[in-house]
Amino acid sequence: MIYTIRKFNGDDSYSWAVFRKKDLPKGQRGIVFYGEAQPVVCGCSRSEARYHRDRLGLNQVHMKQGHGG
Repeated sequence: MIYTIRKFNGDDSYSWAVFRKKDLPKGQRGIVFYGEAQPVVCGCSRSEARYHRDRLGLNQVHMKQGHGG
């Protein structure tokens, strides 16, 4: 599963969220508003959102390799 970060429901420094790319409307750019998509993680700074996106992506790779617990 591929994850991406976007602004969610606002434009302040803690409005970043992680979304499943497939859950976003086709061609979605800019701020995602409530009801358009369900975030996996929200209320983050940009660097926190990147961290969560990367960890979720690594977890998917780990599970696909049969190391899931």
